[in-house]
Amino acid sequence: MPTIAANMIRSASMLALLASASAWGHGVHIPLGKCWVEAKQIACEGGESDGHPLLNAVVDVIRYDESQIFSGKLDDHSRIRFPKPAGEFYILIDAGPGQVIEIDWKDIKGI
Repeated sequence: MPTIAANMIRSASMLALLASASAWGHGVHIPLGKCWVEAKQIACEGGESDGHPLLNAVVDVIRYDESQIFSGKLDDHSRIRFPKPAGEFYILIDAGPGQVIEIDWKDIKGI
């Protein structure tokens, strides 16, 4: 049967582990992106889960056969607009390692 001291040490260890785990979560920045239809254009916006923009992230619009339709960069407001492509495609927003967002045409609001 564990002693009171052993239970206190175990409790303190668990508390320290939980406290350090929540501290790790504060350093995680998940890239987020969304796209929608505006007239005959697609508009997209990118950012991080903590609210920081993804300035100058590369945006590629690609057909399923891997041919590129459009390439550009997010502007100073983390947005980009381009002509709405015909057919099926997906959008890659790439702000560097671990900062890539993929949006399929079926997930674009308004299509």
